[in-house]
Amino acid sequence: MYQSLKDIQQKLIRNQVTVSEIAHYYLTQIKRNKHLNAFIEVFEEEIIESSEKLEAKIKTGKQGKLFGLFIAIKDNICYKDHSCTAGSNILKGFVSAYNATAVERLLKADAIIVGRTNCDEFGMGGSNENSAYGPVSNPLDNTKVPGGSSGGSAAAVASDCCLAALGTDTGGSVRQPAAFCGLIGLKPTYGRISRYGLIAYGSSLDHIGIISGNIADAAKILEVIA
Repeated sequence: MYQSLKDIQQKLIRNQVTVSEIAHYYLTQIKRNKHLNAFIEVFEEEIIESSEKLEAKIKTGKQGKLFGLFIAIKDNICYKDHSCTAGSNILKGFVSAYNATAVERLLKADAIIVGRTNCDEFGMGGSNENSAYGPVSNPLDNTKVPGGSSGGSAAAVASDCCLAALGTDTGGSVRQPAAFCGLIGLKPTYGRISRYGLIAYGSSLDHIGIISGNIADAAKILEVIA
């Protein structure tokens, strides 16, 4: 288990681990925790390809600030040339033509996006039981809900399938699932993280937020995507 982004980056710089090895670790964890239903889609081929490119970049010393970060994104945040359905059958087949600003900044900082996470349909729910893809289970106790609507993001981080995840918060949808799963849930000041590319629930209340295992990682990700 990788404790933090700082831990991963130090190991990569010291050649104690490769990006591909970290990728393999997370892909194994995702398969091991498939029963949680945290992910709607995993970008396995892209993860492997991005890992190889990042390894070459690290050797040149030109890696971005978030190198080594494996992060998931909630299924209502647009990622260019990828499906985005907000947990709903209504948007099945929709492919985004552009990146959300938060996603664009993650990619430019060399973060690797592992997949899109399950959520209550259009962000409307507090338990992640109201998704077209079925309910999500809490990794700490599979008989309990993970909270919502960013329950897939919280379950993915809590089950060690990725280091962090983006969620969205309109009335508690980052903070509550983070609390249910024993994690850090950051809801930033309104507008601190751009909502461009977020499928809206309530535009004047929506926030893109961060779910992570520790405060330092949340702060570093915020620094990049704010």
